[in-house]
Amino acid sequence: MSDPTPPAPGSGGDQGPARQTGEALPAQRRLTRPPGDRYATTSRPEPVVERPDLVRALVLGTVAGLGTAAVSAVFHAVLSITAGLVAISVLGGWLIGLGVRTGAWSGRAHRPSGAPLALAAALALATWLVGLVLAWLLSMAILPGSGKPFLDRLAATPFLDWLGPQLGPLDLLRLVLLVSVAWVSAHTTALERQAAA
Repeated sequence: MSDPTPPAPGSGGDQGPARQTGEALPAQRRLTRPPGDRYATTSRPEPVVERPDLVRALVLGTVAGLGTAAVSAVFHAVLSITAGLVAISVLGGWLIGLGVRTGAWSGRAHRPSGAPLALAAALALATWLVGLVLAWLLSMAILPGSGKPFLDRLAATPFLDWLGPQLGPLDLLRLVLLVSVAWVSAHTTALERQAAA
């Protein structure tokens, strides 16, 4: 009598699973949506801002204006760099307008309002005047060859007497650039205007 033949692999006689050739695998069940979608909150559109926050706009615009006035006073009185004053006026006007726009709307959709534009132009004009006053004070403080105390120098050369010879076409150009760039920079973006429409 002969020994029985060992069972063929995969026929069920061994420990491995039985598998027939040509058998289709069962279809895997797929989710209709990702599991994370169950926990996602429905996004609501942000409400449209009706009025600008003029106090915040004034604070941010004033900070930018004071920085611009201080730098322009140093360039005017100490360094005597006139070409740099034009660049400072453009950059300062842009910063003032940006500060006003950011303070007024914070990047949110809003109704149209001309108040931030007028505020930016007024701050730019005030920045120009403050810059001239600071330049006068610096000029009197560093006046060479003067043995008088600082307050006596101010009394001897009042602001308007000092300003007369200082004003020229360049200062008027600086004023125009400062106000116009601040006004343009205070305008809102097209995306904010479109969202508010």
